This record gives sequence, structure tokens and C-alpha cells, in this order.
Amino acid sequence: MRLPGGLKVALGYVVFAFFWFYISHPGPLRLLSASEPQVRLQVLTGLLFILLSGVLIYLVTWQEERRLRTTGRFFQALTENSREVIYLLDGKGYLRYASPNVRAVLGYDPEGYRRAPIHALDFVHPEDRTYAEAALENLLRHPGETQEYRLRILDAWGRVRAVRVWGRNLLKDRAVQGVVLNLRDETELEEERARLKGVLEALPGQVYQARVEEGQDPAYAPLVYAAPRQAEALLGYPAEALLQDPAFYFAQVHPEDRKGLEEAVRRAVAEPGRLQVCTYRFRHGKKGAWVWLRDTVSYDAQTRLLTGYTFDVTEEVEKEERFRLLFQAHPLPMWVYDLQTLRFLEVNEAAVRKYGYTREEFLSMTLLQIQPEKERLRLLEDLKRPRPPLQTSGPWTHRLKDGREIQVEIHSHLLSYAGREAALVVALDVTEKLRAEATQRLLQRALEAASEAVVLTDREGRIEWVNPAFTRLTGYGAEEALGKTPRILKSGLHPLEFYQALWATILSGKVWKGEIINRRKDGTLYTERMSITPVTEEGEIRHFVAVKRDITEEKAREEAVRESEALFRTLAETAPALILLWQEERLVFANSMAEALTGYTREELTERPIWEFVHPLDRALVRERGLARVRGEAVPGRYTFRILTKGGGVRWLDYSAARVEVGGKPAVLGVALDITEDRERQLSLEAFARVSLALRQSEELKEMLASGLKATLQAMEAPVGSLLLYDPTTGHLEEGASEGWLKEIPTPPRVGEGVEEGLVSRALRGEVVVSPDLKNDPRVRPGARALVPEGWSGLAVPLLAGRQAVGVLTLAWPHPRTPTPPEVERAALLGEAIGNALRRATLRKKLARRVEHLESLRAIDQAIVASLDLRFTLEVFLNEAFRLPVDAVALFLYRKEERALFLEGAKGFLSPKERLPQRVGLGEGHVGRAALEGKEVHVQDLAESPGAHPQFTLEEGLVSERAYPLFAKGRLLGVLAAFTRRPWDLAPEEEEFLEALVGQGAVALDNALTFQELQRKSLELEAAYDLTLWGWAKAVELRDQETAGHTERVTSLTLRLARALGVPEEELEHLRRGAILHDVGKIAIPDAILLKPGPLTEEEWAVMKRHPVYAHEWLSGIPFLRKALEIPYAHHERWDGSGYPRGLKGEAIPLSARIFAVVDVYDALTSDRPYRKAWPKEKALAYLEEEAGRLFDPEVVRAFLELMKGEA
Repeated sequence: MRLPGGLKVALGYVVFAFFWFYISHPGPLRLLSASEPQVRLQVLTGLLFILLSGVLIYLVTWQEERRLRTTGRFFQALTENSREVIYLLDGKGYLRYASPNVRAVLGYDPEGYRRAPIHALDFVHPEDRTYAEAALENLLRHPGETQEYRLRILDAWGRVRAVRVWGRNLLKDRAVQGVVLNLRDETELEEERARLKGVLEALPGQVYQARVEEGQDPAYAPLVYAAPRQAEALLGYPAEALLQDPAFYFAQVHPEDRKGLEEAVRRAVAEPGRLQVCTYRFRHGKKGAWVWLRDTVSYDAQTRLLTGYTFDVTEEVEKEERFRLLFQAHPLPMWVYDLQTLRFLEVNEAAVRKYGYTREEFLSMTLLQIQPEKERLRLLEDLKRPRPPLQTSGPWTHRLKDGREIQVEIHSHLLSYAGREAALVVALDVTEKLRAEATQRLLQRALEAASEAVVLTDREGRIEWVNPAFTRLTGYGAEEALGKTPRILKSGLHPLEFYQALWATILSGKVWKGEIINRRKDGTLYTERMSITPVTEEGEIRHFVAVKRDITEEKAREEAVRESEALFRTLAETAPALILLWQEERLVFANSMAEALTGYTREELTERPIWEFVHPLDRALVRERGLARVRGEAVPGRYTFRILTKGGGVRWLDYSAARVEVGGKPAVLGVALDITEDRERQLSLEAFARVSLALRQSEELKEMLASGLKATLQAMEAPVGSLLLYDPTTGHLEEGASEGWLKEIPTPPRVGEGVEEGLVSRALRGEVVVSPDLKNDPRVRPGARALVPEGWSGLAVPLLAGRQAVGVLTLAWPHPRTPTPPEVERAALLGEAIGNALRRATLRKKLARRVEHLESLRAIDQAIVASLDLRFTLEVFLNEAFRLPVDAVALFLYRKEERALFLEGAKGFLSPKERLPQRVGLGEGHVGRAALEGKEVHVQDLAESPGAHPQFTLEEGLVSERAYPLFAKGRLLGVLAAFTRRPWDLAPEEEEFLEALVGQGAVALDNALTFQELQRKSLELEAAYDLTLWGWAKAVELRDQETAGHTERVTSLTLRLARALGVPEEELEHLRRGAILHDVGKIAIPDAILLKPGPLTEEEWAVMKRHPVYAHEWLSGIPFLRKALEIPYAHHERWDGSGYPRGLKGEAIPLSARIFAVVDVYDALTSDRPYRKAWPKEKALAYLEEEAGRLFDPEVVRAFLELMKGEA
């Protein structure tokens, strides 16, 4: 019995392992009988391990064999049902493999090569043997390339089969090591082609096909097929002539019909599937006469094939021609018009073509409508005159439909047409004739005014005409030169052969051009550049025209230029900079430094336009400036840009250029220094600064990353990029920001979910990874590779925070651009900057979360202090707890007398509160156990341990629970229970915050009972503060001998006025305290000044004005009174700035001080003082109204007057 391969391997392993165990542990059978249980257990464990390992090896190999058998059956099914045959050849052409379908397709045994060597050429048809040998040799010379061939082979039954062969040399591929041939049987296709060819050649007309390529003129698309028999019979030309030259056919079409045929073909392509018909004349090749043909043309947009059918309609057209009116056949425009109405009665085709109007349009018009307005009156006057039956007039100006005007000569004949008096008109276009006459006159004047000498001679060289420039050039007048030959100018410096060659050229009908040295009439020599052109009449040379230009000075300048150029080349070749000269967008000179810097030879540099060597991103700017400089426009004379070297590198140039003249044409001379290293350093610093600035634009992580990525893409000139964030502790990966097509590629949640050696994985290990072709890079995740567009290179850079990778920066560029080594270094620098910024942002986020937690605790503190209502405090507590990522919370309070916990508050449950468990006994469920044991209870899976109320837990969909006991001063107060509907996943800091909340809640419960006592003591303390303030105020009144009750009055009146002005109630308490202490600073004023009965001196007044400052200095250190200081410090300031101590003005004075100033002055004026009696109330109010806007705030005074009026 034959054992499976996997079982053989497993058994072999067991035998070998047992043998090894036997020799490694002498006497294992004795060990089995040993008395020590530990020794026996060790031996049995080893034997069991060998058996289990053998079973595992068998299962693995069995699975692999099963997969291979499945793959084999799949491949066999593909080949057996295919019409394509696969062969594998060795390096000499002998078969090593044949696909199973060889028997079905060709009749050969697919296993025959195993019994005897079979060469691939043994199947080839003898006539194609040589071609097949060459094809096989070609495959062997080009490993790795796919080649295609067509040939004939013989099948097993001796029949000839036409096949198409694709071959690929994979001899160097270790997995194949052979030449793969793929044969497709196209015999039936060839037979079908032959049948179709027979049908086409049997048709009476000509069938043809042309393939129309993109952007090609369809009329001149090359033919791919033309029926040979019909081409000879119908056209008189062989089909090969039509196939070789697309323009050959149209050259035989009548010129008048050619455009119509071209347009019909173009319309067929413009309107695929729609037939286009055109009738035209064609010059028959054998008959030598015009024949009428009609083409039916159609175009298939999918195959891009234009198919046409041509047939002879000569007889049909000739019949029509015989019946056509001579009127319509006349080549000149003709029409008949009514002498009375001047309306057109009939027009011929020539008139329609000439004037552009259709026949219908003509018949709706009058004769005046083809005349310009300026000639209509002249025409009407001419028509009024008596006219003979036959008349010629003109020239007249006629206007065509497209607006052009022509000159015509009119030949008219009076006749009767359809019972009307009419005139038959023939219009002869004389526009070109008149233009030629004008041109001739202009040419005559131009030749006479030309700066170059012009000489006209007869065939023998006798001078017939010269222009004035000839006299200026030679010194001979026209009278002296006429009748003579140009030998009068002969210098004697040219040999006879020179003149013989000149005459031979012009007598052969060619133009002679060259330089010649002649002698003027005065004997001086000069150099002229001359061209002599033969003038023919009726095919014979009758005259010669010579044009002469004096180039004596030009020759001298050229010699100077040659000397300067030699000096320039010497300097250019020895200069340490790149020097080049370009003209008409191509280099005409480049020094050796240019070759060394770019890697191109001078021939390669001059073969292409200069812009092709410039980096694509700088090409438009450099080209625009270069062409502008050639045009003479003002452009920067110095700037930097990049070039591409032959090796694909990028170099930065500091370029200076100037416009020069070379050969009479503008050119540009450029000098450039290689600044690549300095520029790359500068770009790296600029990019680092730009990205760093962008990262500081926002504290929010997503906005920061979006700004950072945008700045990075700008710095790296990349259109596509992304930032991926990585958590080293969890392996979690997420997208931070992305641009371009990377937005469409999903990010795997973890690094391991993709190719382990992928771009991102390598980058997270600290590598900078460059990919020249992302689409075909195996390091790209298979799931992402399908979404990558063709033709992009890429770069993956780690985001480093110190030595730890916290993310990946990915950049992509379209081909042909691939990141250069300096760009890779720059990207690594930016990745480090972003990584450090990311680390800082993460730390800031954690800190903000901690602050938020502390503020939540503070909010609970404030809620405890602000309210005596325990339920309100607990509601705040639950709200703050619910801010954590939990789904529900419940608070139970402990009642000692009942030894049970009762529900006091809940949040986040799906059920109403009354359906929640209301009472939990001590030790009952997770909540009761936390209260009984006095420690936290953690339940990760409520499905396994549902607690005291499993049905409720199931209905709510709760998954995890945490129960926290609330203790204060050793006393149990209650339990807080937190639930999630997912596995518990709170972060450590969130767990810490929840525990802090529990402690805070316990404190809240413990403090609730004592809060009223604390509030009572607080009120007593505030009363004590007020009594102290009133004590200070009374002390000031007694020392200043103020009128009794001044402080009480101004305080009460100030509060009433403030309420009238809309001052908020919470601010009135500070305003009250400020009014009580308004003059407390007077305690520091000496009695000699404060109690002086008479006027104060300037020095004493300066001391008195210091009392607001003393009040501010004393009281500003007391937080309780800080907001009340506005009145003591500023109640003596005045609206116009005349007050003290700071001279404040207008609204710069605090509102409380402006209010008190009005009340204080009013009370002082209406109270008795030692030095005066009190003013009446009306006088005091009038004074305030008078000083409003100067000393007092007018709005405050207006409110005060209304307040006093209401009290009256």
C-alpha cells in the first residue's frame, strides 16, 4: 500500500526522534520501570511529545499537499478547457512540458516528450521553419522579454494550422528555468478572413477600411484594406498604390470635389454610426478621364475603423448633366433680375458659391443688397440711364455674405423672363486683376526705393534696368549701365572658373547666391552679397534679376567677432562656472563645466530645447523669463533654479543672464554657479521653520496636524501626503491628516494588520523608506495597493519623538519625479519636527484632561458650598461622573438603621428610574458587596456574574461594572456604581479621576450636615466686617467734624442712584462698602491741615489731595475690599479731567466713583458746615445740572435729577 507523502514524513520524524531519545537517555525501558515517579513521568512526557509532534507534522504536510492538489486541479481545468496551448522549452528548444489540452487542440500526446526528445521546431511547417528558427534564437537572446510571432504548424493529422505564438525567455528564473510558449490556434479565424475577402472581391464596388488614430485627419488616415480587383477596374490603380500613400487617392479627385469628399469623411468620424454619402469626380488611372464615383462612408468609434463603399455613377451623372441648364453650368456667377423691382429671379451655382448665399436667400433679395451702401446710389443712377441690349460696366464693388468685398466687371443682356422685363448678368471677378495691377505698381515703386541694388538683364547678360540703389553702390548711372554687361564691375580677383560656375548655375534655371568682390566706377573695391534669379517665359529663360548688397563693413565686423569669439571660448573653458549661450530655445555653446555638471555631452545638450534640462517645477518660470529676455523685456538678471542631470540627479544653480546679439539675432548668455549644497541646507532650514510655525498655529491636535501636513507638502513640493499616528503601548494606528488620493486609502487599526515588512512597519522601526513605484511595490499593503494610482513614487518617514516613533509621514509624487537624497534627508528632519510637536501636543492633551478633571472636582466643591440641598449636590456629582466614558451611573445611600442601600440618583439607564433597583441589602450583589467589604468591586463581564438583578442587567445591555464604596471619617455613606455597555476600557488617568470623584462625593455627603453651621458663621463674619468699616467711617467723621450722619446718607443715596442706573445687584455690595470708606484716607492727614479753619495753602492742599492715595495704599492689600476701592480712590476725579489724584477724564473714571461724586457733592452742599450754611435743595440740584458735562457725568446727573424729582 502506498502511503501519503505527509504520513511518510511524520513517520520518519517519529522514528528518528525515538532513536535520538533512545541514545540520549540510555535504558529508557529501564527508566520506565524505575521506582521514582518523577523519572517515569519525564520519560512518558518525552515519548508523548514525540508522538504529538509527529501528528502535528502529518496534519501540516497533509494540508499543504491538499492545497497543492487543489491548485493543480484548478490549473489543469484551465488548460484543458482553453484553446491556447502552453509549452515549456529548455535552452536548446526541446520540450520540457506540454499542457494537457495539446491532445484536444493539436492531437499530440502531452506526455510524448517524456518518452523521446521532441524539438519545438519539429511541429513547424517546412516553409516557416527558417522564420521559426530565427524567432527561437531571438527569444534566447532577449531573456525576460515577451515576443509575439505568427506562423504555421502541422497538427497530428497533418493539417496546417495558423497559430499566434507568445514567447518569454525565463531561463534565468529559478522557479521556471525555461522558455514559455503560448500558442493560440487562429486557423478558423484565417479561414473566415479568406471567406470575407472572397465576398468583398465579388462585390461590384470598391470596399475599403482605414484606421483613424487620435488627433489624425480622418480624410488622410492610412488604409488598412482595399479590394484589389475593384481598385484596378473601378479606379484604374493597383490597391498597393492606395495602401501606401493616403494622399494618393485625394490627388486623383477633382479639385472642385476634393473638399466635399474630405468633409464627408470627417463628418462620418464626427458622427459615428451615421452614413455619409458623397458624389465626386475621379481621374481614372487607365482611361485618363474623369469618372463619377459615389462613396458611402461609416465610422465605428469602438474599433476606430472607417469603412467605405465606392461605386461608379458616371452614367447617372452624365444623364443629369445633359439636362442641366447652360445657365447653371456656366463657370462665372450669373443671375437674372427684375428691371422694375431689382429682385433676383434666378441665380446659377457659380453665383451661390461665389457670394455665399443659398439659392433661396438670393431669390428673397434685391440687387441693392449685394452692393455696399456707398455704391447703391451710383447703381440706381446708372439703372435710370438708357441702356443698350448688351452692356459692359464696372468695376463695381459687391459684398459677399461673409462681409468680404470683391471687384466685379458686369456684362448684362436685356431679355424677357417669365413675362417680365429682366436682365441677364454675368459677373466677372476682377479683384485679383486689380490687385495685381496695384501690386505691380507698388513693386515698381518698391524696387526703385529699395536699399539693395537690383539689376535686370537679358539672357546674354546685357543690362536692361537698374534701380537708384545700383548707382549708389557702383557709381554708374542708369544711362551708363544700360546696354552693358556686369563685366564693367569686374575686379579681376576671381578666377575664370568662378564666373563659369556662376553662369552654369543660372543657365540651368537655378538661383545663384554668393559673395563677390567688385570694383566701383571710382576704382575702389567692395564686397557684395548677390543673388541671381532666372526669369522664365513659356518655359525658356528670358531674363536674370540680380540683387546686390554691400557687405564690406559686415565682413570686417565678422572678422572682429571671430577674434572675440576665440577669446570668449578660451575664458569660458577655463572658468570655474557653467557658461552657456542659447538662441531660439537651443544651446549654441556650453563650456566643459556644463558637461561635467549635467553629465551630458555637448552634442546631447544641443539636441534638445534648453528647457528640457530644467527641473519640471521651475521650467515654466525659467522659460518665461528667458523668452522675455530675448524679447528685450525687463526681467531679473539673477535668480536660482534647478536642473536635471543625466543620471537623474537635481542640482541648484545661481544663474545670471544677459541678452546679446549673435548673427544678427537675439541670444542669451548665461553664467551659473553650482549652489546645490548651500541651497539644500537653506531649503531644509526654511522647511523646518515653515512646518514648525504651522504646528504652532493651533493647540487642537487635528488642526495642528492638518496645518503641519499642508506646510510639509508645500516644503517638499508633494501633491499627496498623510500623517499616521501610532501608540507604541497599544500598537494602535490612526490617520491624523491626509491630502490627495491618500484620503481614499483606509488606515489599518493596528500595525500588524498588513505586510509586516511594509512601508509603515519599516518607518515605525526608524527607517526612511523610498519607493520608486508605489503601485508595484510589494511593501505596500495588498489592500491599499489596489487604491494606489499608476505612476507615483513615494516616501515613508518615521515621526520621531526622541528615539521613539510616534507616527509616520507619507509623501507621494507623480512620475517621473522620485525623491532625491537631499529631499529624503529634508523629509526626515520634518518628520522629527512633527514627531516632537506631536509628543508635546499629547502631553498638553493629557494635562488638559487632568485640568478638566480637577475643574470637575472643583465644580462639585462649589456645588456643595453653594447649596444646602443635598439632592442638587448629588445631581452635580452624577453629572460630573457621567462626563467619563461610562454609559450609566447610579448612587446608593446607606441607611444604618435598615442596614440597606437606597437609590438616590441615576443617569444613562434606558429604563425609567422607578424600574431601577431601589433597595440593595448589605452584601447583596456587587453594590452590597462593595458596601459590606469596604473596597471596590470590579466586574469585567456581567454576563458571567450578573449580580443581584440579572434580568435588569440583561435588559439594559450592561457589560462591565465598577462599584465604589463612599466612606468619610470611617463611616459608610453609600456606593457609586458605574456601568459600560462594552468591555471596560477607561484610561488610567480616567480611573484615577473616578476614584477622586468617589472621595469627593463622600466628602460632600459628610459635609452636608455641617454646611448650615458654616454658613451661619460666614454671615456673622460678614457682619463683623461691616461693623469694622462703619467704625472706620465714624472715626473719620468725628476727626473731620463732618455733619453727623454724612456717611449713612451718602451710602443710602448712592445705592438708590446706582439701582436707577441699572448697576447689577451683585456689584451694589462693593459699591456700599466703597461709600462707607470714601474718606478713610483722611486719617493720614495731619490735624493742622485737616482741622484748619481757614483756607489751605498750596502745599497744604497738595497734602490734602493725597488722602485718596492713602486709602488705596491701605486697603488694596485686603482682598475683601479690593473691588470697593474705586470710590475711595477716584471719587474726587472730575469729568473734564480737573480732579485728583490721577486726573482721570470721562469714562476712564470708574462708574461707581462717578455716581458717588454726584451724591457726595449734593450732600455736602445741602449740609451745614462751620464755614457756611446749607444750600437749599433746588439750588444744589441746579448747581449739579449746570456742572453736568464739565465736572460730572451728564448721564449720572440726569438720573440723579430724575431720582430727586420722584422723591419730591
